[in-house]
Amino acid sequence: MPPTGTAPRPPQLDLDLLEPVDEPIDDEIDLYRNHLTGSYVGVAGRGEIATVYADGADFTGTKFEPLDVSDVRIERSDLAGARWEGVSARRLEIADSRLVGWRLIATFAEDVLITGSRWDNGGLYVRRAKGSIVFRDCTFAGTTLRGDLSGFVFDNCDLAGAEFGADAARKCDLRGSRLEGARGLATLRGALISSDQAIALADVLAAELGFTIS
Repeated sequence: MPPTGTAPRPPQLDLDLLEPVDEPIDDEIDLYRNHLTGSYVGVAGRGEIATVYADGADFTGTKFEPLDVSDVRIERSDLAGARWEGVSARRLEIADSRLVGWRLIATFAEDVLITGSRWDNGGLYVRRAKGSIVFRDCTFAGTTLRGDLSGFVFDNCDLAGAEFGADAARKCDLRGSRLEGARGLATLRGALISSDQAIALADVLAAELGFTIS
């Protein structure tokens, strides 16, 4: 059964109005109506990224805290080893990007879509979410997924090796994704899984709940 829920609202971008960034980003980040394509490896700072399209940009090892993100699309980019904390994200899309080791700590998230990306050995914590939060065709091996995951959609994702630590997970839609090998499934109370997934995970769930199978 396909995941439920509505699609996230996309970023409001007019690519013809975006200006290239010709100078390095300093620790007071103020990006507005920009097109990013360069290298920002190791940049550390705080501020705002709004109405921005990043295509092929390198954010490896960046450290942002706090950061307000709105109407941003990131494609074919690298966020490996980055750490973004205190993030408020509205209308954020990330596609076909390398997110290995990316740690995202979001105080608020609304209308987020992440597709076709490898988010292994990283971490996600969401304190509060609104609208649609959708992950599609992503991998999460070795990644921790914590906080309020209520209403999140994992569509055709590989969650083997992921570790859940949900504070809430009501109607978190996991149908169609691979869950074998994931840990912390007992924290996903109220989540949606298929009957086939339930059968495949019976032993794991029993062990996490402390049952003895004999």
